[in-house]
Amino acid sequence: MESEPFVDEESDHDVCWICPALRFPAGGFDVYERPTRECPYDPADGFRYTADRVPVCVHPYDVGLPPGRYATDGLPVPAPARRRAAPAPTPTAAEAVPGPEAVRRSAPGALPRRLPFRRRKPAARYTGAVPSGLPAELDGLAAWVGQLVRGAAPEDLADVLAGAEAAALARFPEDAVLAVMRRALSGG
Repeated sequence: MESEPFVDEESDHDVCWICPALRFPAGGFDVYERPTRECPYDPADGFRYTADRVPVCVHPYDVGLPPGRYATDGLPVPAPARRRAAPAPTPTAAEAVPGPEAVRRSAPGALPRRLPFRRRKPAARYTGAVPSGLPAELDGLAAWVGQLVRGAAPEDLADVLAGAEAAALARFPEDAVLAVMRRALSGG
């Protein structure tokens, strides 16, 4: 089996940043049709696995492989499907900058394409209100975040989470805060 990841930055596949195809070679992970209880999300590290801890991709179209138990059952990996954009027609001067109506008419039902995989850039410094009550110990952080989330109005949730993250990052290491945020938001 190869040792290079199945998908890399040079690939034409726009996979999720947590996709096992970015970490494992072809045949080193399974591909499911969609998220299912057979491959639950593991809040400890943020990835999906089978019961036997085989990594799972749940977006076959994005990774370019049909659903299959490649690592679990040793199925042969087919040649990946290439995703190529259709050539764009040359616009006339009047069409050079289409308005929203023209875009909607030209691609009914079309979804925006995901951005290619990129290394994460540091987030902009949070300048909003920071919630009070940040625990002194990391052990209490998940309960604090959960309490903030449950008490937030739906329209305030994004600001509350950003404030909680900013407050936690001022006291705790980034990887610990990320793990706690994932665990708290996944209900674990």
